[in-house]
Amino acid sequence: MSQIPNLENAPINLSAIRARAKSQLENILKSIRGDKCLVIDPKLSGSLSLILPSSELTIHGAELRHLTAEPVSTERTKVVYLVRAQLDLMKFICSHIHSDTSKGLHREYHLYFVPRRLVVCEKILEEEKVHELLTIGEFPLYLIPLDEDVLSFELELAQKEYLVDGDATSLWHIAKGIHNLEFSHGVIPNVRAKGKASTQVADILSRMQAEEPVNTSDMGIPEINTLILLDREVNFHSSFLFFVSVTLQLRLYFHRDSNLVNLRPLELNEVNYVDMVTPMCTQLTYEGLVDEFLGVINGSVELDGSVMGVQQEGKKIKIPLNSSDKLFKETRDMNFEVVVQVLRQKATSMKQDYSEISSATQTVSELKDFVKKLNSLPEMTRHINLAQHLTTFTSKTSFLGRLDMEQTLVEAESFDMYATNLD
Repeated sequence: MSQIPNLENAPINLSAIRARAKSQLENILKSIRGDKCLVIDPKLSGSLSLILPSSELTIHGAELRHLTAEPVSTERTKVVYLVRAQLDLMKFICSHIHSDTSKGLHREYHLYFVPRRLVVCEKILEEEKVHELLTIGEFPLYLIPLDEDVLSFELELAQKEYLVDGDATSLWHIAKGIHNLEFSHGVIPNVRAKGKASTQVADILSRMQAEEPVNTSDMGIPEINTLILLDREVNFHSSFLFFVSVTLQLRLYFHRDSNLVNLRPLELNEVNYVDMVTPMCTQLTYEGLVDEFLGVINGSVELDGSVMGVQQEGKKIKIPLNSSDKLFKETRDMNFEVVVQVLRQKATSMKQDYSEISSATQTVSELKDFVKKLNSLPEMTRHINLAQHLTTFTSKTSFLGRLDMEQTLVEAESFDMYATNLD
């Protein structure tokens, strides 16, 4: 199964966003003629795999390496760095170039910042006297479609940078990503913000709209009616909204019976700084438990091959979890106990169909229907294996005790048990 999600059913044209990013990355690789070594920031690896599969890199003459402190091991004379604008990564690159120079290696170096270059990073390159050896550019990847209703800014350090370091760069990135979205889908007429960071994003977005106006003459009615910006600590009590949880992801909520993203405005008095407990409770949906125990990263989970029935010791398998998987789309938001029942019912139904098809009385049409059902067998097998693996965690006494404590805490029944269960 492909890790790249199918975006055909997205409320707005997310495929165009992905296609544009893919085209920009391919143009970067094409602009550097001949064989090259592409050294990418490990944190970008999963994101780029949702845009351009690593198997397609060879088409452009690129071999893939991950950026580490160790010098790049390659026979290619052209090295292309694709990294986030972070100081520690700049030091790695400087170290690589110094190592090559000391060995008498003459290479052509290219550095592309994701999503944009920063003066402070280039300052380090200048201090280390490698700036002139680099051809520097940008890969403006501000938004990545993770699924048909989720766009990610991939700013995992944004909250720490903003709240701890006082660095508001990530807020500019968020506003830029949204503004880029407006060039494809029209200027968003209603922008609501709640919280300090969200208000700053709204202000930056407003300035960008004035400095880089979108040509609305050929667009007609904007596809996105309302944008809701919320700081992470803000809770809300409404649905069918298009909102950005600042420092996290951008999620699309839409009316399923509408071709447009038809969204109602949010009254800010509906938003309250409440309920700091519920987000800390264990997720009990299928997707939630997978994330709790196995960790969903860039729309996939990595498991030992033995979990999925692969008889190869030590082999890791990456399992995509997105709406392209029809069974996962159906069950992802169900309580895990219900998912187990659904899988059991589907397996029983398939077994019954197989028993019936063994008789000679089946028509061609019935045979065709049965073959169609067989197409879902790989999905069934995958999720049965995954559910069986999850039960090894959910059946533990420690897990059940934790659920009991959380339930007691939420219902405020007894406070005596907390001291004995706190780690």
